[in-house]
Amino acid sequence: MAGLSVSSVAKRNTFLLNKAFQQRSVNYRPQPWVSCTPQAIPPVRAMTLIADNIISSVPRRTANYHSDLWSDDVLQSLNTQYHQAPPYQQWANNLVVKIKEMFRALDDGEISPSAYDTAWVAMVPAQDGTDAPHFPQAIKWLIHNQLEDGSWGLPSTFLLCDRLLCTLTSLVALLTWNTGNTNVEKGVRFIQDHLKSLETEESLSPDFEIIFPALMKKAESLGLSLPYSNTSLINKRAALLTNISMEGDIPTRMLNALEGLEEIIDWKKIMMFQSKDGSFLSSPASTACVLINTGDERCFSFLNNLTDKFSGSVPCLYPIDLLERLSLVDNIERLGIGRHFQEEIKVALDYVYGYWSEKGIGCGRESLFPDLNTTALGLRTLRVHGYNVSPEVLNNFKDEEGCFFTTYGQRHIEHRSILNLFRASDLALPGENIMDEARLFASKYLRESLNADNILCNAKVAKETEDALEYSWHLSISILEARNYIDTYDDIMHTLAKPYSTCRTFIIPVTWKLAKLYFNIEQSLHQAELKLLSSWWKKSRMIEVDFARQRIVETYFSVGTFEPEYSMCRINFTKIGSLVLVMDDIYDTYGTVEELITFREAIKRCDISLVDELPEYMKIIFKAWYEVATETNKEATKQQGRDMLQYIRKDWEMFVDALMTEREWSEVGYIPTMEEYLKTRCISVGLVPCALHPIFLMGEVITDNDLPIIHESSNIFQLVALVWRLKNDTATSEAEEARGQINSCMACYMNQNPSSTKEDALQYYEEILDHTLKQLNYEYFNLIVEPPKCGKRFIFNMRQCCMLLYKYKDGYGSSSNETKEYIRKSLIDPVHLW
Repeated sequence: MAGLSVSSVAKRNTFLLNKAFQQRSVNYRPQPWVSCTPQAIPPVRAMTLIADNIISSVPRRTANYHSDLWSDDVLQSLNTQYHQAPPYQQWANNLVVKIKEMFRALDDGEISPSAYDTAWVAMVPAQDGTDAPHFPQAIKWLIHNQLEDGSWGLPSTFLLCDRLLCTLTSLVALLTWNTGNTNVEKGVRFIQDHLKSLETEESLSPDFEIIFPALMKKAESLGLSLPYSNTSLINKRAALLTNISMEGDIPTRMLNALEGLEEIIDWKKIMMFQSKDGSFLSSPASTACVLINTGDERCFSFLNNLTDKFSGSVPCLYPIDLLERLSLVDNIERLGIGRHFQEEIKVALDYVYGYWSEKGIGCGRESLFPDLNTTALGLRTLRVHGYNVSPEVLNNFKDEEGCFFTTYGQRHIEHRSILNLFRASDLALPGENIMDEARLFASKYLRESLNADNILCNAKVAKETEDALEYSWHLSISILEARNYIDTYDDIMHTLAKPYSTCRTFIIPVTWKLAKLYFNIEQSLHQAELKLLSSWWKKSRMIEVDFARQRIVETYFSVGTFEPEYSMCRINFTKIGSLVLVMDDIYDTYGTVEELITFREAIKRCDISLVDELPEYMKIIFKAWYEVATETNKEATKQQGRDMLQYIRKDWEMFVDALMTEREWSEVGYIPTMEEYLKTRCISVGLVPCALHPIFLMGEVITDNDLPIIHESSNIFQLVALVWRLKNDTATSEAEEARGQINSCMACYMNQNPSSTKEDALQYYEEILDHTLKQLNYEYFNLIVEPPKCGKRFIFNMRQCCMLLYKYKDGYGSSSNETKEYIRKSLIDPVHLW
């Protein structure tokens, strides 16, 4: 017992005797050690003998339920070529310059040509009254851009409705001016081959049901025979028209289908919806339709500018300056390269925020009516960056039945709008009911859409949807999100209007190349750090402590902060986290009470001379801990400009005290109240040293006044600790019960609520977790409590790691195939550059 004070040994023996006497009295209640007075303590030697007898009968159990998934040989063989080769970094620097130039060149938006809209522009007659097109360049574009199968539309995506609509409109344009006979023949064959297939389409938009039959009638008037026996579309259009009237106010839904309502439109009334730039809903097709029927000069001006800018063709929407900026920022950040463009991102988002309104925003600043896609993307992106935006704007896109729709006045649902609605709902704060409604609606829609081929026409869209559902905001570790998005990014489609179109800034090869290059460069750095950590683990002999979990790689992955400049922080976190796991195991399953008391005293004294009083396995652990604690203090003192040992020692003391309290409960079979349990277990989860010490090594000076904002007493830390504890317990309770460990949050709840079931307890804690995550969002986005930024972000990021690693089961105790896949994609396998 050398090295321990008489008082410490007495307290230890009193605890053990209380345990032994528990079986003799049904009225026994374990007493906390602090209640023991010197007068009540029997002679120390006698107590020790009795206690030693109890200790000797305690069986030791392993906590290492599987061998390390990543052997030292695997880690040492990792290829770090990108990190060590300067040419890769120079190439990356050149790409960064190009993207910065692209940001500076942002104007009204670059978007792919739309055959549908170009065809409508091609129908506009000459202003001088001659029988000729006013925009012959549009006719020329149609003739030279017919697809091989005879259709018109987006080459990379085949949607039957989209292809038929684009093709029929293009045929009408060519027939109007009696040109392109060969093109017409090929287009007619395509329509004849595919028109009847519309009968099997499960979901047709109201716009299509109005416009397409109208175009069929127009084509027939031009002499085009379209054999189509099924009259369902014509009947549907007739039914829709009965609900549309030009009496009184014009229904806003009419604006989305102007091209299909020419026979009933009051063209004088419709002019009240003209935008400042002369367009109608920023749509060249709608504007061309109005121009054909009114000859309006402002419509001419809008279309003249577009055809000049796009060399004869026109896009489906213009301008799209708001959506373009939001999409560029969103994609760059999801690709993991946003930190290289912080100034450019701020300029772009300031621009968007300048047009934000309580009604939402549309694709462009001139948009007369907001749309859900741009508004939801704006809500999420702006909130992430600290702008004050309210989710109440989403109420503008919800009908009386609680369903969300794509555009004001139009009840059609478009997939990407709902996908962005789901992503926006991730950022809910407490009390934001509209976000809860949005999440329920969007998640249901997206899950159902995964089985609907007519909605998910593109495999990449399906993959993006699956990833959004699998790795939402609170489960999305940046490095894993970047890898998943890199794998998906090369072919993501965006529906912007009636036909499918792509915004050129959505899919930019230079950003994709930069993302892949930086991913490999930074992954090489991470691999070099893992090699170093593996060598440290082996050199410190921790590999010999084989009864405890040896999870170097899993711990490294759970840091959640992977920027290159935080290398020292990551290494320190992994060392501390790996030791925390081992200490948790010796207190939970392996160590005897005597050993644990001695070990705790050694930790609290931070005295290497006490190591001789420990058993061999504890000597190894203590020496490794002492080295890490000393190393942490040395570097933290250097970076912070003052001795940080008092904070480091206090945090470790709190941790081992909490572990010892849990062991007390276990030894005497005591099930605490939920309040007692969470107070202790939120400390024993290990975040106090894991999350707080590495922050001192992030290069940001943290003053004594700053510490309460991020330290163990802060809201953000306590909330993250609660998330870790709840996710850990709900994922591991069954396995722990099977091993005879009776204390878990589930057991506490059921003990206080005797009639409850495990399902009741799980639901109770799921509700607490949901509310806690919303509170965390509030704390993170709280601009009033701002510094220290990197420390706040570091702690906040850790909730993602916990949510992901405990998503299915214990990602540390019995590390699953899912965990291995996360790590493999993030840290082991590079992406292919070519």
